Amino acid sequence: MPTSSGGITLEEVCADVAIVGGGVMGPSVAYHLRNLNLAEHVVVFEQDPLHMHSSTGLSAGGIRQLFSSAANIALARWSVGFYRRFAELTATRQGPGPDVGFRENGYLFLLDAANEEMLSRRADFQEAQGVALQRLSVPEVQKRYPEMDVSDLTGGIFGVEAGFLDPYQVMRGFTDKARELGVRFVPEQAVAIETSNGRAAAVRSESVRVTAPIIVDAAGAWAGAVGRLAGVDVPVEPTARQIWVFGVPEDRFGHYPLVVDPSGFYFRPEAGGRVLCGKSFPEDPKDFVWDWNRDLFQEAVWPDLATRVPMLERLHLESGWCGLYEVTPDDNAIIGPHPDLAGFYVIAGFSGHGMMQGPAAGLALAEMIGHGEARSVDVTGLDARRFGEGRLLREDAVV
Repeated sequence: MPTSSGGITLEEVCADVAIVGGGVMGPSVAYHLRNLNLAEHVVVFEQDPLHMHSSTGLSAGGIRQLFSSAANIALARWSVGFYRRFAELTATRQGPGPDVGFRENGYLFLLDAANEEMLSRRADFQEAQGVALQRLSVPEVQKRYPEMDVSDLTGGIFGVEAGFLDPYQVMRGFTDKARELGVRFVPEQAVAIETSNGRAAAVRSESVRVTAPIIVDAAGAWAGAVGRLAGVDVPVEPTARQIWVFGVPEDRFGHYPLVVDPSGFYFRPEAGGRVLCGKSFPEDPKDFVWDWNRDLFQEAVWPDLATRVPMLERLHLESGWCGLYEVTPDDNAIIGPHPDLAGFYVIAGFSGHGMMQGPAAGLALAEMIGHGEARSVDVTGLDARRFGEGRLLREDAVV
């Protein structure tokens, strides 16, 4: 039955779960809730319906398992298996789900005298967790990737079951399949969250009010703001990250993995013989900004890039963009119920790792909602309570 709020007639909807956020996380949770029959009526509010500013749409698309915590490795490993079968698992009556273009070219962390001990120790831990990796000598790096100057390197750590994909197609596949499973998507921003007797009660947008006993904050870089709508603290802040795309004189990089240089930049092959490159800086704005910075690339990235790959002195910078990391105090995600509001769940703060972990993270939260615990993936330590209790779970492998 319609109701009126401030002179505006609202459509009233009853649901089992209301999700705020339509990037990869919200649709992933919705998909798993319905696919596993853990909730019947699910509604997703799309904060950015055109995905012009969402972290998912602006992601570099890297997929790896080379993390420093067991929870992140488990999330990434399960997600790799899902991505390999993505078209099958998200198939609708119209046919297979989208081809996400998952290219398992691998992930390569280059070693030098400064980072070798730390990365080698991390590799020991990763192997103990079952991660498939290779420890490359300098000659092996040179043989595989002859365009690189390896004179200052001591080796490399190569993640085997890794690579990159198309984030937009991932989001589309989850959304299309969730719709077929009965999930409703509201293409409007949530403007209010109502509570009653210490519990989450409803989400309201400009024209729709959804009452639900479970509300999920899957709003990415906006997760902190959505938490404030509910009157709770969700310690997630936006941080701007730059990506640049350039053409090269010869298409010689198609077989390359995503390469992480000791100086901090990374690059990987892109469609059409292009190369995608990015780098994080301490002074990156912690704000909602999307200004692409050509000068930053030319002054602070290109010199190091051309030193590592001399032929890239002749690259042609074509385009770029600025997206947002959703960062928590320990660079790790929050997955689970919020300790200060019953019925309010959080799946946010992935600090650049959301695309790598989206399928498994959505499953974990869906199981928490439906079963009271994550049964398929061990996400121990990623609960929201850890911040108030001072038991941060640091993630060292942030690019």
